Amino acid sequence: MKFFWPVLLIALASSLVLILWSGRTERMGYRDAACVFENLAPNCIDTVDEWNRGLAFYDSVVVATGDTLQSFKVLLWEYWNIEFAGAGDAAVTEKAILPLQVLQNKKSGCMGLSWLAMMVAEARQIPLSVVMLPGHVFLRYGRDSLSRVNLEPNRRGYSYTDEEYLEKYRGGKWTGLEFKPLLSSQFVGLAAFNMGNLYLDHDLRRALTWYRLAETFFPEYPGIKANQDVAKSRLPDHL
Repeated sequence: MKFFWPVLLIALASSLVLILWSGRTERMGYRDAACVFENLAPNCIDTVDEWNRGLAFYDSVVVATGDTLQSFKVLLWEYWNIEFAGAGDAAVTEKAILPLQVLQNKKSGCMGLSWLAMMVAEARQIPLSVVMLPGHVFLRYGRDSLSRVNLEPNRRGYSYTDEEYLEKYRGGKWTGLEFKPLLSSQFVGLAAFNMGNLYLDHDLRRALTWYRLAETFFPEYPGIKANQDVAKSRLPDHL
């Protein structure tokens, strides 16, 4: 067991790089990444009944209404009925971050819901992106500034304006990366960072494994290096 997490890091990073990137980071698959993070085959989502039923439901609503945005919202917050897991620790567990577990348990924080949403967007070519704020992410629908709509993942798609988000998160730690759509590789790195944070207080080696993976995909995010340093400072001298 001593070598389990370093070996997992190599396998996980290799799978993500070789299978998902296809030569361009922006092509990294949200669906494949969801499977790989659970140590499953990259195309595992194709065998998940709840996923397939959800896409069929979305398709039927789009055909009936012609409204892509409303059909998307109905899928996430009515058909699947994904609920906010709750403020604090409840929103930052594996069950609330990893989208396959979100789909199974129907509860999520902002990361898990956004990841699941981007999987749907990827499968159905929906114009959707994930936008980062200090300690938070939200969804942005639309191809241009005129059609753009923000969707709050923790409030069943409620639409805050950018100005409202700026005011709500004014006191957070800003990095210069906020309000910019994340590349899929950056989102994967942010997810790995959040996974590392789960273990920072009780499993330092596992935390460092996730942070190293996060750094691979989102090296420009300063929180990764900061938390890496915290974890390393807590390691016993003899390790």
